[in-house]
Amino acid sequence: MPEPISYDTDLAYIHDTGFGDFARNSAPGILKIIADCRNTSQAVFDLGCGSGIWAKSLADAGYLVFGIDISAAMIDIARQRVPDAIFLVGSFVDLAISECRAVTALGEVFNYMFDPDCSLTMLRHVFQEVFDALIPGGAFIFDVAEPGRCRDKQQGHWEGSDWACLVDVSHDDARQQLTRRIVTFRQLGDTWRRHEETHVQQLYERAAVAEILQRIGFQVEILSGYGDTAFPAGFVGFVARKP
Repeated sequence: MPEPISYDTDLAYIHDTGFGDFARNSAPGILKIIADCRNTSQAVFDLGCGSGIWAKSLADAGYLVFGIDISAAMIDIARQRVPDAIFLVGSFVDLAISECRAVTALGEVFNYMFDPDCSLTMLRHVFQEVFDALIPGGAFIFDVAEPGRCRDKQQGHWEGSDWACLVDVSHDDARQQLTRRIVTFRQLGDTWRRHEETHVQQLYERAAVAEILQRIGFQVEILSGYGDTAFPAGFVGFVARKP
C-alpha cells in the first residue's frame, strides 16, 4: 500500500486558514533571537515550514529563506505566500543544510512520525547536521511536545466559514506516543468533502533533548514561549547556540 499523504490538500488549507496564529504570534520573539545572532549570514533554514507563515515573517525581515516540508500541498501554499523564498518537498532528515545564520523548526516538527525512523537517534543526527551548518554565533530554535501533551483534551472541534475539523486524541504511555485522528470537512461549491488523516507523534523529555544538544556542543536555553507567546502544557522550546 502507498504511504498515506500527510497534510493533504484539505487539511493543509484548513491548517493554514484556521491554525496559523501560533506562527504569526511567535514571529516577533523568534526574529529577535535571530537578529541577536553574532554572525553576518542572512540565510535561515526553516524545517517543517508548513504553509510559509513563519517564512514570510523571515523574508519580510530581509532574510534569505530556505524551507522544507513533507507536505506538497503545504509547499504549494508557501510558494504562493513567499515567492522569493526557496521551498522543497521532502523530509528534514534528508535535507543538506548549507552554511547559515539560523535554523528553525516550529510547531512540534520533530515529533511527527511521518518519517518512521523518528527517535532520539534521528534527532541526534539532525542536530549534528544543524550544528555543522551554523556559522559560529548562529542559533537553532525549535520546540517539541513532551509526555503529557494534550493529556487534558481527548477531543476537539474547530470550524470556519467553509471548513470543519474534528480531532480525537489518544496516548500510548508505554511508547510515549500521541495519536491524533483528524477528520475534516471542506466546502467545495454546493458540496462538502470529507478527509481523514492520522498523525502519530513521538514525545520527548526535555532533559533528553537538552543533553543531546549539549553533547554536540550547543549552548542551550530552554524556553516557555517565543517572546510574548506562551507555550501550552506539554510543550517546550529550545534556543541552541553555536559558540
